Amino acid sequence: MEAESNYWAIWLAYLAASAVFYPIFWRLTAFKRRRWLSYSLRTTMAALILTPWYANTQGDTLAPALMVAMLDAITVGGEAATRASVPLLLALILAQCVATVMWFLRRRRPLGRN
Repeated sequence: MEAESNYWAIWLAYLAASAVFYPIFWRLTAFKRRRWLSYSLRTTMAALILTPWYANTQGDTLAPALMVAMLDAITVGGEAATRASVPLLLALILAQCVATVMWFLRRRRPLGRN
């Protein structure tokens, strides 16, 4: 029971830290002229922060995929880092697709042209 409560407490602390630093990153990437770059950086950061993956191969506990990939690369080796890198890469590709769609939906169209 204690391990489960520690698991949720660690996730809560991680998400609270993310909730503090992500708005700061949002403000830093508020570019007026380069809207797509703003969207791209913001969705990339959200994907890096929020993508979960299994902490080990036999378990069912989730951890941030970036942390899992880095710790696997440090402790087990570079080949083991691909276990969490694949879903992280897919999340990054999806983030870029979302950024592009947001840019297309929110771009300003010149008046008088249809």
